[in-house]
Amino acid sequence: MERAFDKLPDSPLKLVGATVSVATIGYVLIRGLQKLLDKRNQLPPPPGPPRHFLIGNMLEFPKDHFYKRFCEWQKEYGNIVYVELPGTSMVILNSYEIAQELLNKRPNSTARRNIGYMMLEVMGMKWTTSSIQPGPAHSERRKMLRQVIGPQFVGSHDYVVEKHVNRLIVKLQSVRGDPHPVVLRAVGDIIIEVTYGTKLATIMNKELSSWIIEWQDLLTSTVYNFWFVNIFHFLHYIPSWMPGAKFKRLGDRSQQLSKLIRYAPYEKARALHESGELGHSLAADLLDEFGPKENVMDALATLYMAGSETTSAAITAFISALLFFPEVSKKVYEEVNRVTDGTRLPRISDRPNLPYTEAVWKEAFRWNPFIPLGIPHVNSEDEVINGYLIKSGTAIHQNIGFMFNDPKVWGDPEAFRPERFLTDEANSLPNPLVIIFGYGIRVCPGMYLADRMGFHMCATIAALYDVAPLEGKSRPRPESAEYTDSLIRWV
Repeated sequence: MERAFDKLPDSPLKLVGATVSVATIGYVLIRGLQKLLDKRNQLPPPPGPPRHFLIGNMLEFPKDHFYKRFCEWQKEYGNIVYVELPGTSMVILNSYEIAQELLNKRPNSTARRNIGYMMLEVMGMKWTTSSIQPGPAHSERRKMLRQVIGPQFVGSHDYVVEKHVNRLIVKLQSVRGDPHPVVLRAVGDIIIEVTYGTKLATIMNKELSSWIIEWQDLLTSTVYNFWFVNIFHFLHYIPSWMPGAKFKRLGDRSQQLSKLIRYAPYEKARALHESGELGHSLAADLLDEFGPKENVMDALATLYMAGSETTSAAITAFISALLFFPEVSKKVYEEVNRVTDGTRLPRISDRPNLPYTEAVWKEAFRWNPFIPLGIPHVNSEDEVINGYLIKSGTAIHQNIGFMFNDPKVWGDPEAFRPERFLTDEANSLPNPLVIIFGYGIRVCPGMYLADRMGFHMCATIAALYDVAPLEGKSRPRPESAEYTDSLIRWV
């Protein structure tokens, strides 16, 4: 019968048989898929605080100290916590392994953004690389920055970094008390010159620095507050002078600063490039490669907006560790002095020979982290993790602070112990320098530059200065340190 059937390739009988077979297979697949989807929809959301009708968890959601409340919820509900606000559902990830699974291994469906109407439209941030959705523009900007400050190219800017660190060392001689303002200015000077070149930095340095500092203050005061305009978008159109319209006044000033930061240095850089006066810089490299286009302008502006505050926070955390732990400070000094023979300043190329200083740099990121919460991702498809359903459109927060202090991972997270990164123990520990810079296609494209200049600045300060209490003051105890309640924390 089979032979006869084979001899009739064009017969109606065989065509009907093939059709029936395909239809049967299709039916089985569709039914299987339906059952799978039905089963998925029956899965529960992750645990979380009890929700109220209509308003969800609005009453329980913190108005400040978000990191502290998120850690309290971790103790009660575990490593995935589900929270609802009007118009927004979110999960809080308290485990690095879970964050890796969702955000690193499923980047095609978990890399969207939803930072709210307030920040996108009212404050004018929808152009920034960290805010735009995955797509051609986002991919091109990341490609641009990888080409000029990726791991293979970032070393071409070492001269600028070392020059400014040497200037910082001189300025620190007169500093008594908090070094953060001086460090922030030095980091900003480096990023401006690396981004736009020496000549433009000379012309616009003070303006750019003042704009970005003010803009960062506005961002900090906005990012974790609840704004009704995120739900009722029509509020965007009320006059800024009306009572209760503080959000509108914040937005108006942010729009002004955003335009200045975005357009002013780029237009000046483009003019200098056309006249051949721009010099070595990221702007010159990108204009040569891609020409004058909006993505070049926005990639450059985002680099400076995102880089100065976070890098200076990392450096301040390192300096604070030297103050809290004098025995650590002494070991770093001895290691750097041994490498330089005490006859020269440290160089960026010395880093491979400074393993203890490297360990302190990592531990400064981990211990009382200066960025406790990552920028939320949003999933574009339903996701299942650990038996829980995370529906499409959910904001996925990363509780970096708890990840760095999870006793199941670190054993003694309250202890500042750089040695944990110098033994075989390090093989089982996540790298703080990886966790802090994000996940998947949302990893910070400026991470190599930030890490390079931050480490060099810290090693040089430790080699030349004894970080000690002011005269007449006792050395503060680590547990007594108070941190700012902001997007980026300071001691």
